[in-house]
Amino acid sequence: MMKTNIDFSSKFLKANLISILFFTMSVLLIFFKGLNFGIDFKGGTLIELRSESKNVNISEIRSSLNSLNLGDVNVKEFGNKGDYLIKVEQKEQNNSELIPQIKKTLTSNLNSEINFRRVENVGPKVSAELLQSGIIAISLSLLAMLFYIWIRFEWQFSIGSIVALFHDIIITIGIFS
Repeated sequence: MMKTNIDFSSKFLKANLISILFFTMSVLLIFFKGLNFGIDFKGGTLIELRSESKNVNISEIRSSLNSLNLGDVNVKEFGNKGDYLIKVEQKEQNNSELIPQIKKTLTSNLNSEINFRRVENVGPKVSAELLQSGIIAISLSLLAMLFYIWIRFEWQFSIGSIVALFHDIIITIGIFS
């Protein structure tokens, strides 16, 4: 039987310095850069389309849409071959020419007939409500975890586990930032 002996005490200082570095970088990124909210939180237009040509790929669609300077554009393939889901960031409030302009550009650049199967607009009010609901849900679940930890463990140990929980959450949010 092999006996494993790892000296964790000698790695304590190095591990804490790395942890402090990650925590500090995460806080700075969150504070100065912020989070990059998607179209669901900023508002925009969701377009489901079908291309008659099966030779069209995502990069061609993306490059065609980038030529229109629409802002943040997200293109995904789903369902059958030739079905795509496009999310376009909302830049202007009432641009009634947006959908016909997108259809004309895609049809001419892709040399294929494009059928828009669904077009939905997500306004800033809906986005703000979604963001607020998400923050409330995360806060309530965090409070429930903190309450359970506080009750379950002795107070000395619960403080340490709560600090570790906040540490991990801040670093995770920093990675997303």
